[in-house]
Amino acid sequence: MILSIESSIITFKPVTFHDGLNVLLSDKNELSTEKQTRNSAGKTSLVEIIHFLLGADCDKDSLFRLPELVSHTFKGRFCIGGEVFTVERGGAAPSKIFLLTGGEARKDLPKKLDKATERFFISNTNWKVFLGHSMFGLPLDVRGTAFEESYTPSFRSMLSYFVRRRDSGGFLTPQRQAEKQQRSDWQVNLSYLLGLDWQIPFEFGKIRLREKTLEELRKAVKAGALGQVVGTVAELRPQVTIAEARADRLRHALKNFEVHESYKELSRRAASAKSEMQAIVRHTVSMNENLEHLEFALKSEMAPQRSDIEQLYVAAGIELPGVVLRRFDEVSSFYESVVVNRRVHLENEITSLRARIADDEAEVSRLDQERSTTLQGLEGRGALDDFLDMQRQLAGSDAQAAALRERFKAAEALEGESTKLDIDRANLQRRLQQDHHIRAEALTQAILNIADAISRLYDDRAGRFVVDATDNGPEFRISIEGDRGGGISNVEIFCFDLALFNVVTARYGGPGFLLHDSHLFDGVDERQIACALQLGYEATKGKRLQYIVTMNSDIYARLPMLKGFNLNDVVLKTRLSDIGEGGGLFGFRFG
Repeated sequence: MILSIESSIITFKPVTFHDGLNVLLSDKNELSTEKQTRNSAGKTSLVEIIHFLLGADCDKDSLFRLPELVSHTFKGRFCIGGEVFTVERGGAAPSKIFLLTGGEARKDLPKKLDKATERFFISNTNWKVFLGHSMFGLPLDVRGTAFEESYTPSFRSMLSYFVRRRDSGGFLTPQRQAEKQQRSDWQVNLSYLLGLDWQIPFEFGKIRLREKTLEELRKAVKAGALGQVVGTVAELRPQVTIAEARADRLRHALKNFEVHESYKELSRRAASAKSEMQAIVRHTVSMNENLEHLEFALKSEMAPQRSDIEQLYVAAGIELPGVVLRRFDEVSSFYESVVVNRRVHLENEITSLRARIADDEAEVSRLDQERSTTLQGLEGRGALDDFLDMQRQLAGSDAQAAALRERFKAAEALEGESTKLDIDRANLQRRLQQDHHIRAEALTQAILNIADAISRLYDDRAGRFVVDATDNGPEFRISIEGDRGGGISNVEIFCFDLALFNVVTARYGGPGFLLHDSHLFDGVDERQIACALQLGYEATKGKRLQYIVTMNSDIYARLPMLKGFNLNDVVLKTRLSDIGEGGGLFGFRFG
């Protein structure tokens, strides 16, 4: 139950609630329009404050982060599990829930001391865990339980069915408390609240996630983004076959490969012998040229003749004296001696060159024989480097074949996943049908609650609550027969919420209150509004439960009087207005 809502804002209008039906009225200016500021009266803001005090997120766009409000705090008194708690929270430190009263001796509320204010607080996370346990029976410690995973029943998601938000699209359909609420979320949480096996729709959520992933993979493959990563079975099968065959061929070649241990040294020696032979041949050519030159010089080498000189002087008319002739004889003897010595020298040089040429020719012959023998010894064999290179090639081929096999398996899994998903979905649907059969009593309770509410609201119309076990998880539908005008959709939401409130209160204890913003009754006939208030009154009066409604005073004044209670007795003392600056909940305008 909600006992009161206050704020540190001096002009804030505190609201005190009581047991049973609570109607918070707002006086509306005749000139007011939907385009006026969000806090013109404050009915919707009151809903936000209640959510804020009960653990709602407070991001940068939150109402409580606005400059006009961020430095202020809001205080609420709640009766939770029979114990009264007074809590305070502000936008400046939204992660801290200050416990002003209540929970002093509880071990399930781990408290810390705030050094700045010297007050005890608990984290907002722990506060939500405590509330989820107290109101809906969720475990205090989810470790080792089915609630440990993401997307399981959550306190905030379930509470939002009892305090719907118009700005979030909470009044569009009965099964969704927000327009953006995912199918998995409302299926899991409603199944839990109604006493059904929530793990079945939880598994449906996993299937939808698998289907989404599969569809994205298909699109990626089709677009070519994953063509080299996955591919198709038809494309990959020949690639795998060819890669495996190549690896087998290399494996067989390695098995029959004979390694010559001295291959590298012998190969180097054969190459060296060839180089030496080429160098010797070049040197032999040079020596042969020298030999030819020396042999020619030997043939040409002769001493000058004396008679030649004498004839030269006679021709010149000069008679040589005896002394000169004697000197010619001496010179001639000298030249003959020189020539003899030179010829001997040339003959020695020629002999030496011929010997060296013979040696070179013998060395060339020896090297040629050695190289030939080496090459014959290496024929049909390979070096260790060649062997290692082939091993590397085999490793690469094996890796390529293995990668292709994995891609092939992935492609097979991708193409076979659709069939598996269909089987899993069919099995889950069968489990869901069996669960609805086993838990028929829980469904009956909800069906009768809704049928009773519809019959009380309409004398001439029948309605029903259908829970269908489909191949996409449970479907929850309310339908009221006849014309869809007159706010029928909103009345269906009211009937659903009231039935859910009754069922959850009986099963788990629940939050102890159901709150409807005035927007729920937009377009609803005044008689049906009055009947809805009476149903809320009967469901809560004297049971320490509350049905809280915010409503414009002009509409409330036109409601017909009904038996059992006086409409004026349930109106709260606090009264809001969008007239003037101080008429709203906060006492001033902003935003």
